[in-house]
Amino acid sequence: MIEIAPGLAIAWSPVYQPAWDACPAAYVACGAVSWGRSRRLARAQDASRHFKAYLGIQHFDPMRWHVAGEARTAYFLSLFLGGRTISLRTYATLAEALAALRSFHATLPPRPGESATTESATTEGHQ
Repeated sequence: MIEIAPGLAIAWSPVYQPAWDACPAAYVACGAVSWGRSRRLARAQDASRHFKAYLGIQHFDPMRWHVAGEARTAYFLSLFLGGRTISLRTYATLAEALAALRSFHATLPPRPGESATTESATTEGHQ
């Protein structure tokens, strides 16, 4: 796991291709994600705060549900806190999804034994 923010570590899937961070459709084009499906690319966690998140690729085909619209591919970010789903959103680029992940994580209360001012100062030093 790689620490991407103080206390927040991420583990990437072997399927993840950094060159495709701005092009989620590349995962569908190469067959890593099937039409109308999704696939996780990473798991992030801060165990001391009971927080985890998944980043991945989602291909959505409205015709599968008999709804008008164009098929599209996007990155997704799902957030969990204490075993509860907080949100599931899609993003055009992985950079946007990672920014949302870091932003949400920064709003969490301090880890046990750590003050809010310590966390804030540490976070500012890593931006």
